[in-house]
Amino acid sequence: MLPTIEVLGREISLYGLMGVIGIFFGVLAAIYRRKIYHISKEDVIFSSCYAGIGLLLGAKLLFIITIMPDLIRNKDLLIANPKLLLHILFGGLVFYGGLIGAFLGFYVYSKQYKINFINLLDLIAPSIPLIHGFGRIGCFTAGCCYGIEYDGLFHVIFRYSQAAPNGVALLPIQLISSGINFLGCIVLFIYGRNKRKSGRVIGVYLIFYSIARFNIEFFRGDVVRGVFFGISTSQWISLLLIPIGFWLYFKKFPIELEKTMNEK
Repeated sequence: MLPTIEVLGREISLYGLMGVIGIFFGVLAAIYRRKIYHISKEDVIFSSCYAGIGLLLGAKLLFIITIMPDLIRNKDLLIANPKLLLHILFGGLVFYGGLIGAFLGFYVYSKQYKINFINLLDLIAPSIPLIHGFGRIGCFTAGCCYGIEYDGLFHVIFRYSQAAPNGVALLPIQLISSGINFLGCIVLFIYGRNKRKSGRVIGVYLIFYSIARFNIEFFRGDVVRGVFFGISTSQWISLLLIPIGFWLYFKKFPIELEKTMNEK
């Protein structure tokens, strides 16, 4: 589609720009909802910084894990051309790795500053699909995470993508995924407009998104994501997160965890 735009004579990647926009609005949304959990604006901002570091590390690590068989298979070529290896390593992110890394970032912050970790996740839950929705628009502009071949209504054809096959009619699965994420954001905002029992908002998110992602994977056309026994890496993670989501939703946390621990 349109991988870059020119601003003041400089080329800016729309993939990165959409990510920045998503994070900006995601943090704003969390700040707006913070009073429900009596968490300060500063804690929302700084915990998001911790989560951002975890997101980048986790997304990159899982990407490397998914392509490890290809790296091993082509090790001679990569040794002969180190720049190619650097291009591969710096060229991909995996959402679930980023999600897990972000959760670890929030966990570290909550322990360091004595904030209720589950309440923090409940607070941030609607922001996750909001950020992800913008991120998938970025994927669409770059052509990554593309869909299966499809020449029906609303198909797309990439011309200048370095990721998607150019000149081939494809299903715009990135935009479909983006729409599902924005829908999830709206649902979570409505469901979480009042304080729910600890774990319920993040539990609903994990259940909703994991089921959606498991099905979306069948319509993805890119195969560089790891496949084990006919199931992609993301589908295996989805199958793991669904019961965790139900556990968080139905878990009766101790009374002290129902209280906000951020009393400074």
